Amino acid sequence: MDSRGALPFLLKTTLEDYHTTESLVYEELTFNLGTDTKLSRWRDSVRKLGTRLNAHKFARKIIFVTVHSDLTRGDLFAGKDENEGDVSAEVEDFMTCLFSSPLEDIVHASTLFMLTCGPLVTFQESFLKLKTSISRLRPEYTIAFTQTDFISAAVKLFIVAYGIQVLIEGHVLADILQDLLDVSLDLRMHSDVVLFHIQGIRSSNSVLSLLYAWYHSYCHPWGIALPMGCPQCRSIRPWSRSKGDPKGTHPKARVSTCQSIDCGFEARLKPLLDKYEIVSSDRTSGWLKYIISAAETL
Repeated sequence: MDSRGALPFLLKTTLEDYHTTESLVYEELTFNLGTDTKLSRWRDSVRKLGTRLNAHKFARKIIFVTVHSDLTRGDLFAGKDENEGDVSAEVEDFMTCLFSSPLEDIVHASTLFMLTCGPLVTFQESFLKLKTSISRLRPEYTIAFTQTDFISAAVKLFIVAYGIQVLIEGHVLADILQDLLDVSLDLRMHSDVVLFHIQGIRSSNSVLSLLYAWYHSYCHPWGIALPMGCPQCRSIRPWSRSKGDPKGTHPKARVSTCQSIDCGFEARLKPLLDKYEIVSSDRTSGWLKYIISAAETL
């Protein structure tokens, strides 16, 4: 696989002018956990990599995991079996095998980007298993995406801004995440962003789970995309600006009306989750921050 256009390489390129070859370490490793033999080889590779990395004292550790997810369960692609068939694994098992000792020590207090499709975090079971893995491995931040057919190219502006504002300028990710989202124009209507944050990384076992969703009064009220066409008259993008819905079942429900002649179909939407705040906005659009509880699904 040629990784020169991938997000990890883009971040490396962003940082190179600010580092020497000794202060910036970049490693790539391709995993295949599909058979016992392949898993054993992987563990050998991990031991060698862990030995090299543990020889350094890093100020920052950024880890990218690029992997496919099962669209019906949220399981992750682990590799190929003896017959070159695809093998998937439940999230917790996958993370345990991927970050076996001593690589698990590197994950501690790192920032982990899960570059995989949305079922990883939109299915409750896989979401909770990922959260359990985060509690065990203890990366300070984990970032994932909700789009079913996730396209990593939509995250390029986010990654460059992250490299500049967090890794170069030294801002705290939790404090300026909304700024990174504001400049991520391609990401807005492509995917919501899930942030897992262990606050007080050295002492806390609590994992805060947040969902960031972009909203737009005309096409994305409450961070939910309106249909491309009206279900009733089939007009393309006919929607009025959303407004408070007096007939809604939720106090913050919004309604958008088809403006085609003699149609008037109403699309009703409510907040994705109960706990939220608007973290950045203008009069028409902005980003919402939802707090995800264990009992809620995305």
